[in-house]
Amino acid sequence: MTRSRRGSRNRRGAAIVWVLVVLAVVSVFSAASLARFVACRRQLDIAQNRVQAEWLARSGYELAVGRLLADPDGYTGETTTLIPGGQVKIIVKKDPDKNGVYRVDSEARYTTYPGVVVFNVRRTLKRDDAGKITTLSAEP
Repeated sequence: MTRSRRGSRNRRGAAIVWVLVVLAVVSVFSAASLARFVACRRQLDIAQNRVQAEWLARSGYELAVGRLLADPDGYTGETTTLIPGGQVKIIVKKDPDKNGVYRVDSEARYTTYPGVVVFNVRRTLKRDDAGKITTLSAEP
């Protein structure tokens, strides 16, 4: 009878060790999966912020075109906040050599975690006498 009690104790001890090993392996895989998920989520946030900054810069260009249609000689640019955390700086320079040709620089700064994303758009455009605007060149 003494041997059977020792044998069942040894088996119980071995079963507990195996359970602890399996739990440790599952915990390691779970931690690795969680770390991978967090890294992918961070990359997705960075890409989303980059796209947001790009569209803010394009919006700044469109805003400048609208202002140039309304008042071509008096508009030289502005700094505005179109959305929370998104600032757009617009600079409009008239080409002194060419009549009705303007260079529009739009710089968007989108401030969010983990930092600031900056995107620039530069366009050269021509406004004819009828008020029609044509884009002559574009950078991003």
